Amino acid sequence: MDNNNQEKTKYRLWAKDLRQKLDLKSVSICIENKIRNLEIFNSSKTVMSYLAKDLEVSLGNLFNDNSKEWFLPIVGTLHATSLLVAPYISGKTKLSKNKYGILEPEIVNDNFFDQNKNKIKLDLIFVPGLCFDKSGNRIGFGKGFYDSFLKLNPDSIKIGCCPEGCIVDSLPVDKWDIKVDMVITG
Repeated sequence: MDNNNQEKTKYRLWAKDLRQKLDLKSVSICIENKIRNLEIFNSSKTVMSYLAKDLEVSLGNLFNDNSKEWFLPIVGTLHATSLLVAPYISGKTKLSKNKYGILEPEIVNDNFFDQNKNKIKLDLIFVPGLCFDKSGNRIGFGKGFYDSFLKLNPDSIKIGCCPEGCIVDSLPVDKWDIKVDMVITG
């Protein structure tokens, strides 16, 4: 394990431990309220978010904004680190758990986008992360899905969401890591 991997593992453990002590529901509501006041959110038409699991910040209440076309990630089958994107309508889209226990839209016919082939332009992408630094670097759960996906969407605004205590001055960075444009905390 190289030095960055060891450091990232330490940050993951630290952030998970910290999050277990927080009221993530209150943190999530605070972050959702801040997002609703962002001009970039209000002007965006195509938005990708995620369905929170365990220690993640939930943005579920934002899905009620019908002025946007919402999309969720699907763990792809093309290769180990691919994410697909599928439309999501709260309360209507059928969901199932993937191999990581994360809810995602079921693939029906061709209701998904592969950002390598049949790409959809996403105005805004909400990016989960265990912790972020002041420069927009992030540490996720270590599977590499989001870094690969964000690289395919260079023109999308990328917003990280995490509890305020999970922001640090500087995180270890590898050449494949993709920064977010801003981080919203609560």
